[in-house]
Amino acid sequence: MKKFLKVLISMVLLLIGFTAFHSTAEAAKNPISPKQSRITYTLKDANGVAYKVYFAGVREKKAIASYNRGDWAGVWAGANPGDLLYKGNYTLYTQKVGTGQIKQSRHYFKDYTLNSTKRTVHMYPSKYKGQPDILAVAEIESSNSETASWYYMKNGVLTKIVDAGYTLRAQVLGKNSFLIAGYDNAEGEWYFSELYLDPSKNIFDQYDPIYNNPGAVIRNWKKHWQ
Repeated sequence: MKKFLKVLISMVLLLIGFTAFHSTAEAAKNPISPKQSRITYTLKDANGVAYKVYFAGVREKKAIASYNRGDWAGVWAGANPGDLLYKGNYTLYTQKVGTGQIKQSRHYFKDYTLNSTKRTVHMYPSKYKGQPDILAVAEIESSNSETASWYYMKNGVLTKIVDAGYTLRAQVLGKNSFLIAGYDNAEGEWYFSELYLDPSKNIFDQYDPIYNNPGAVIRNWKKHWQ
């Protein structure tokens, strides 16, 4: 019995050692360490499989937006005084939860300014079964305009599905459907677009609804991003 226990303990220790070695070797091959990520989210695909998504940069600069700055960290429509800013060349990386391997995606953002305070990199968590989480990488264009590239996990790959332009970030209407709102300064009017995503085919449709009382729609706008 004692001999059996010794053999069992030896096997367990060997397994632990192999697992630790394998994890260390796998981590050594990774393009980045999770600690290098400026923004990290956990995205689930349409089947509920979870992945860590890292937004990591090189040649990164950090600043606080100020009226005293005449460069990229100055105050403008995209940065209020005191906003925390970063600028660099960023890439998105993915890691399936429960594994040690980090994969570099093909999504690269050169000279990107990240407004951490305004969360220009944000996500829309899924509210429905069969709907993937959406990651958005946005750029502020003006006081009432922002554009964002939307990504989701499909078959283990971070996949871009649409570029969206708006004034108000999307709210979720239903399964794989979103509503965005834009304001036209010249006309003094709001306009709306409904986006319908098909994650299985990586396609989307767009429909522009007309509301009788757009002001009420805006007043009741919900924050679904985080």
